[in-house]
Amino acid sequence: MLHQKMGHGIQRHFERHASLYLFIVVLFVMGIIFGTVTVQSLGHSQQADLVFYFEQFMSEMKEDHIVEPSYAFWQSFIHYMKYTGVIWLLGLSIIGLPIILILLFLKGVFVGFSVGFLVHQLGWEGFLLSLVSVIPQNMVVVPLILLMSVLSISFSLQLIGYIFGQNRVKRKPRLGYYMAIMFGASLILFVVALFETYISPVFMRLIG
Repeated sequence: MLHQKMGHGIQRHFERHASLYLFIVVLFVMGIIFGTVTVQSLGHSQQADLVFYFEQFMSEMKEDHIVEPSYAFWQSFIHYMKYTGVIWLLGLSIIGLPIILILLFLKGVFVGFSVGFLVHQLGWEGFLLSLVSVIPQNMVVVPLILLMSVLSISFSLQLIGYIFGQNRVKRKPRLGYYMAIMFGASLILFVVALFETYISPVFMRLIG
């Protein structure tokens, strides 16, 4: 019974926000394309510098000269929490909509640039590296960010409608539900940071 209610709730959510999901997915894909194109537009010296820093990082990682895993874990977790937390907080305001869209676009740029750079510079080896170092965590983080973006935009629009709408009988935005979503997202990001810190480097050493 509980699973059926959850299934119906999820279905209603996607049906209600289908156009918004389509818009932000297109925006995110545009960011990926822009990030990939940016790799091609870099000058030779800029590409050489990036390759040098990347090779230095891979060398230090193989020799276990990188930062302590516990420190790297908290840095990764805090980074993800800041990103999603800012999107969440912007949903509580009535002026955060354009900033949410900008952050979403920039996330797409980062993913596109990271994968594009590895593939462009290292070929198949770069593609394999992106499969273990960029894509796995983003397969979780990106859908989560898309979900948070939709919920934040929806909450912000509901807030605007409640404050400025003529019909004050309309129901209030569900703040408790909105906070619960952020709590659930933080738990997921905790697991993602663990994978990024302790699992992903193992595969990177094998490939690199």
